[in-house]
Amino acid sequence: MRDQLHGDGRQTLGTGGELLPEDVHRALDVLSPCLRAWRCPAGRALWTEGEHSGRLVVLDRGRVKILRHGPEGRMLLMYVLGPGEVFGFLPFVDGGPYPATAVALDDVEARVMGRTALRDALRDDPRIALVLLQALGRRLREAFARVEALAEHDAVGRVAAGLATLLPAEPRGDPLLLLQLPVPAYAFAAELGIEAETLSRALRKLVAAGVLHRVAAGRYQVLDPPSLLRRAAGRPPASDAKQSDRS
Repeated sequence: MRDQLHGDGRQTLGTGGELLPEDVHRALDVLSPCLRAWRCPAGRALWTEGEHSGRLVVLDRGRVKILRHGPEGRMLLMYVLGPGEVFGFLPFVDGGPYPATAVALDDVEARVMGRTALRDALRDDPRIALVLLQALGRRLREAFARVEALAEHDAVGRVAAGLATLLPAEPRGDPLLLLQLPVPAYAFAAELGIEAETLSRALRKLVAAGVLHRVAAGRYQVLDPPSLLRRAAGRPPASDAKQSDRS
């Protein structure tokens, strides 16, 4: 069954399970009366790994970093969430604890909903559950893949994987594609499970390889997004792959 169009041109979900922006907007319209304004200062944890509290968060302003303990006990940066993201509702789904820690990178302004209010909203409009579960499934797949990739990468691969979390969802080789480290370099290195000097060396290697261009401290222009993503996924650079094919 293919995706279908309403008479006004709006598209619905097909069997591929794509999460379309309009579905998120529709869910938020239903949830809006139950959401309350909430703020969190920069540097404070929204929740910690293992915590059971649970709250659905609609991020309106600021950024939130998601961290998880890796296989060796080190904190790994999973991704950075920005305005428009809906997250934090996993404990509502399975009754378990949070699998990762969420920390405000900036002063955060959001709208939140507690367990009882969300349960009532789901009872009134079950379609919300589909939207939330699809978002949850996508994010969990990304998170587990990130932990595995970071655990297996060398330093350059780990740094590339960390930088890849800061890329737009669909980087298109924009010559003005800029990345700003969300935290000081030493903190970014710690989140990747490496030393600050190791981070510096890895960044210099990415610059020398033509993947990045250093604009200022902690700020880089991405010259070759596909190459950055290849390294983040643990695959060799395109030039190495071509040489391997010829050998």
